[in-house]
Amino acid sequence: MGSVVEIAPLTRLEGHGRVRIYREGCRVERVELQFVDSPRLFEALLVGKSFAEVPEIICRICALCSTVHKVTALLAVENAFGVEVSEVTSLTRDLMLQAGMVQDHALHLYCLVLPDLLGVRGVAELARVAPELLKTGLAIKKAGNLVLETAGGRLIHPVNICLGGLGRCLNRKELTLLRDELQKVLPAAQEAHRLFSTPFPFPELPAPDFLALHPSDRPLQAQLCRMGDDPAFPLRDYREHIEETVLEYSHAKLSKVHGKEATVGAQARLNQGPDLEPLAAKLFADHRHELVGRDMRGNNLAQAIEMCHATERALRLVERLMELGTRRADAAPIAPRAATGCAACEAPRGTLIHSYSFDPQGICSAADVITPTALNQGALARDLLALARGMEGEETSRMTTAVERLIRCYDPCISCSVHVLSL
Repeated sequence: MGSVVEIAPLTRLEGHGRVRIYREGCRVERVELQFVDSPRLFEALLVGKSFAEVPEIICRICALCSTVHKVTALLAVENAFGVEVSEVTSLTRDLMLQAGMVQDHALHLYCLVLPDLLGVRGVAELARVAPELLKTGLAIKKAGNLVLETAGGRLIHPVNICLGGLGRCLNRKELTLLRDELQKVLPAAQEAHRLFSTPFPFPELPAPDFLALHPSDRPLQAQLCRMGDDPAFPLRDYREHIEETVLEYSHAKLSKVHGKEATVGAQARLNQGPDLEPLAAKLFADHRHELVGRDMRGNNLAQAIEMCHATERALRLVERLMELGTRRADAAPIAPRAATGCAACEAPRGTLIHSYSFDPQGICSAADVITPTALNQGALARDLLALARGMEGEETSRMTTAVERLIRCYDPCISCSVHVLSL
């Protein structure tokens, strides 16, 4: 006799979703992963807007991810019009992306995952049973927030980064404060891996096909994407390699790369062999066997290592900005033309791609955004099916708990992913 197990709402993640597990007796027939946030039709909203409006509008797709969306949009528009920015501008943007990685990973690990590891229901219980651990996580997050607010002009939807340049450069007093705060939390970021190195005892899951931007010491100028052992492909040709389809039960498109379910995020990036900062490189070397070629239960550990790397890199960027001094970073002139530009950044949750086309007056004629959670949707659904089948015959409550924990390993941002109305 058929039955459906529904997990709704999914808890301790960004956005609204649910899972339906369809069973015949004890046998799991299929699993539906449904992202049901109200659709954010930003790609259609951007058509007809001036190039100058595009980055300001698209960053509203999500408050949590607003910085990386704005930086990626700025890069895409500048790519379309052949704009080159100053070193100070590029370093400041990079600093903000690293700070976003720090605060986002700290939030996910300490507020959303740690309750699972300690067997409590959420942050309220966590504050009672492990207050010092929670305070540590919030301190790391606070340091990342301070960098974003100082460099961006405000924490959410930053205003200080703009097309071709900056509103203003950070002064030495501000940079000194950021350096001091980042140095304070670096030891905690370095030690975080100890908390998150024990994977959840899931049944065996499929080996992922990891997708990430090709590692580069200049992360804002990445030009290649690579998945697993497949040859790297130019970012400008991404539509020849990534196919999206609409699902009738989800507001997010299903993405496939070379016909396969790609997996993006911290663990995917570490599998590409990035050039890590010294402390993070040592951590990765110690845990490499737990992360390379392994399934996504290792993503929490990978985020902890990345949090250390991003803190170290942010410190290095602050030092470089202090060396350069308070020189001006006037916006480079922009001459609109008929053109298409694309760019990609590694957001906390994985590879983010923006592409825009403009007419001769600089009016947007087409927009395309592929988010990390949309890229991950197929792999996550595949893993949920494998997990559910691996737990056939167990108590339903144990299965549903494991399902939610696996979803949190992927750290989805549903708000970013929902671009279309379901059919």
